[in-house]
Amino acid sequence: MSKQIRGVILEGQSCAGKTSIFNALKRLHPEIPDAERNVIFLAEHYSQTLNWVNGTFQNLTREENLKVLSDRISMLEQLNAYANTMGDSSRHSRGLFFVFERFHLNYAVNFNDLTSDAYVAIESRLINLNALTVLCTNSPEKTEQRLLHRAAYITEPITKEYVDNYNKDQRHRVEMANKSSVPTIIMNTDDLDWDSYARMILDHIQV
Repeated sequence: MSKQIRGVILEGQSCAGKTSIFNALKRLHPEIPDAERNVIFLAEHYSQTLNWVNGTFQNLTREENLKVLSDRISMLEQLNAYANTMGDSSRHSRGLFFVFERFHLNYAVNFNDLTSDAYVAIESRLINLNALTVLCTNSPEKTEQRLLHRAAYITEPITKEYVDNYNKDQRHRVEMANKSSVPTIIMNTDDLDWDSYARMILDHIQV
């Protein structure tokens, strides 16, 4: 396992706080002691299964999504390998910090796959890159309030059925997260205190 690289993978449904924490990590990471000067922040559009493409929603196939995940990991592995060839150095000068949004767990939930050889290999590679998964969640009783707050970005009516399905999907994500071999924390974001959540994550990955 390399000491030159570490990172965070933010997972969760829409309105769970992924993007807000993503932005808070961008702001706060430079403040930590010996913070890496080399950073990569990739939002969900670079890895998620469903994307808005030329005016329509398009789903990646299982194989396409696995390839996307593998390609993004290969980028990190190549950069890390290059840094490691140069010998010992400080984290500040040569370390690499990355943050991905909607990555392997999003794939696992969409394709109900935690056990295929291809997926197990993805998780193993993430472990070798010192990745920490953070699954952002809402309390079920707060779901409707959170959805209504973001109603302008939701394409369906926020009915009781919609809220119930949202909570059901969240339970599924928590189950999958608990079975993942990648180190994972489940973070409730009801308080909307994005900077506090980001600091907790940064404290957690100090290695």
